[in-house]
Amino acid sequence: MAEALSFDVAIVGGGPAGQAAAIQLAGHGLSIAVVDEQARPGGQILRQPPRAFRVAHWLAGRSYRALHAQFAAFEALPVTWLGGHSVLDAAPGRLLLHGPDGAVSVTARRILIAAGCQDLAVPIPGWTLPGVYSAGGVQAMVKSQQIVPGARVLLAGTHPLQLVIAEQIVRGGGTVAGVLFAQSRAAMLAPMLRDPAAAFRRATDLLAGQAALATLRRAGVPVRYGVGLTALRGSDWVSEAITTDGTIACDAVGLCYGFVPQSGLPRMLGAEVVQAGPAGGWRCVHDEWMRTSVAGVFAAGETTGVAGAAAAAAGGALAGIGIARDLGSLAPDAAERAAAAPRRVLARHRRFAALLDAIADPRGHFPALEPETLVCRCEDVPHAALCAEVATGASANAIKRATRCGMGLCQGRNCEPSLLRMIAAPDPGFTARFPARPVTIGDLAGD
Repeated sequence: MAEALSFDVAIVGGGPAGQAAAIQLAGHGLSIAVVDEQARPGGQILRQPPRAFRVAHWLAGRSYRALHAQFAAFEALPVTWLGGHSVLDAAPGRLLLHGPDGAVSVTARRILIAAGCQDLAVPIPGWTLPGVYSAGGVQAMVKSQQIVPGARVLLAGTHPLQLVIAEQIVRGGGTVAGVLFAQSRAAMLAPMLRDPAAAFRRATDLLAGQAALATLRRAGVPVRYGVGLTALRGSDWVSEAITTDGTIACDAVGLCYGFVPQSGLPRMLGAEVVQAGPAGGWRCVHDEWMRTSVAGVFAAGETTGVAGAAAAAAGGALAGIGIARDLGSLAPDAAERAAAAPRRVLARHRRFAALLDAIADPRGHFPALEPETLVCRCEDVPHAALCAEVATGASANAIKRATRCGMGLCQGRNCEPSLLRMIAAPDPGFTARFPARPVTIGDLAGD
């Protein structure tokens, strides 16, 4: 194992929240490390191409301007960038990382978890066929390298982000076979009519959605509402989608039913979490300075609830101010003044996030599963096996021990929400365990 590294602050996540926190902490004489699994900072929202690639007009739209400005400010900071590193274990004041040179231990007086979110994995008959992706995975390819994963891409689910991804595919030169919303258009409009003020405050997002729709219409892309997926078919690659309104030929599918916080590290640390939005998952609880229930550990961004890049940046800024205050680098009255603006911004964007949750609510629209449909694809655990265990009244952890559901490479990140939907009683889910990410024994041993 490499020699241990020591910092005043370790930030996990180089996306909008982590960048904003680092910017707030800069200038206080603190040593700062930023850890991220990607080689380059930006998070998923500002996913950078590899250094060897040159992508023309990379994320040049107006909605990315603020992110580019923050990124430029972050790049100028004197922070230690630990890109390409995963966190294997976390405890107050300590992180165990794994990177290109093996395992490395990091100590820090304060730790900020800003780990982002992930696509809600939704099992459907045929979802393990090659060519079937999460919508976020499709977007990452298109954003960072302008690679379209198929000749005819179908997007399906309940989340409006589908429109943006479809537009990006079209602008990237791809063909979109269709965009399917399982809910009706009236069901999507109803939440906005109930809270028009929240919708109005994020008018730029609504306009971006309208612009995406216009682009799709010009490209002849069918956008359909009230049409759900029932199965994906193909011999050795997905070739068609079976929907409630017929069959659609395609060779790539992006599933988009929502997003869940990356909660593994807060749970490993023993921080208090609560159920996140209707898509499922867990979000980390925090106080007015983004402190978690574990001393010395802060949380920000989508780890505290999926609310978008602007909310993540506001939460990250608030966490940076809170950490500087905690470490005595910022006087309490100065911290209060500095926190006022990001608190207002965070509250405004979280109100819109609640509205978006209602619009994209996937409950009631999940595809029906066949007995042999794999729910845990890491360990090949079919739906029927889980149904049998759920019928006994077993907990998620007991079902994990009995079936190996959640014991694979993803450590339950994909299958846990599906299993918890099957368990009618409240359940705390899988116990977060070391290692949080796959690692070889040789790397841990330093061979």
